[in-house]
Amino acid sequence: MSDDIILKVEHLSKQYRLGVVGTGTVAHDLNRTWHRLRGKEDPYLQIGAVNDRSAAASSDYVWALQDINFEVQRGEILGIIGKNGAGKSTLLKILSRVTSPTTGSIKTKGRIASLLEVGTGMHPELTGRENIYLNGAILGMNKAEISSKIDEIVEFSGCQMYIDTPVKRYSSGMRVRLGFAVAAFLEPDILVVDEVLAVGDAEFQKKAIGKMQDISNTSGRTVL
Repeated sequence: MSDDIILKVEHLSKQYRLGVVGTGTVAHDLNRTWHRLRGKEDPYLQIGAVNDRSAAASSDYVWALQDINFEVQRGEILGIIGKNGAGKSTLLKILSRVTSPTTGSIKTKGRIASLLEVGTGMHPELTGRENIYLNGAILGMNKAEISSKIDEIVEFSGCQMYIDTPVKRYSSGMRVRLGFAVAAFLEPDILVVDEVLAVGDAEFQKKAIGKMQDISNTSGRTVL
């Protein structure tokens, strides 16, 4: 992978099973194992309906993503656009290691911070301040590094009054404010943001977009 390429996705696909919650059935698992032991392809990868939410299901399996390939340069801002159910959030979850791909590979360089939905990475019983330290530790930062950033994070979030209150008492907008501030200021190499910013008010959306442009232009970090 080139030094300028920070993220590379090759032949990425994700298949889900429709219907009741679960990964499959014992019969399916045994069938997959039998094919794998004989060196054959997974039989359930050969089927699967097209991901069209408005059509009736024609199979127990559906491809949320199929054969996705792209590269992202360091410092680039990449917008992923598509209609509801197109697989945008699935792709971001795979890139954030929340779920694994069915086939394909992902190569990344550096730390990834994700803000995929309201409260991502936040422990509801901990205060806002404690969650900042928790998220920083998850990103591999030590306490001194986090402490040097905490005043900027709190100021940007606009949650000064509630910073020592458990996050479970925050409104959805406040959780997004704090979550974005943590993700942006703790210096990840790749920042992954889903539609969660739509929960915030217009003033915060403007601040968040400006911050994403700033960390890309001045710090050379990548934003998805």
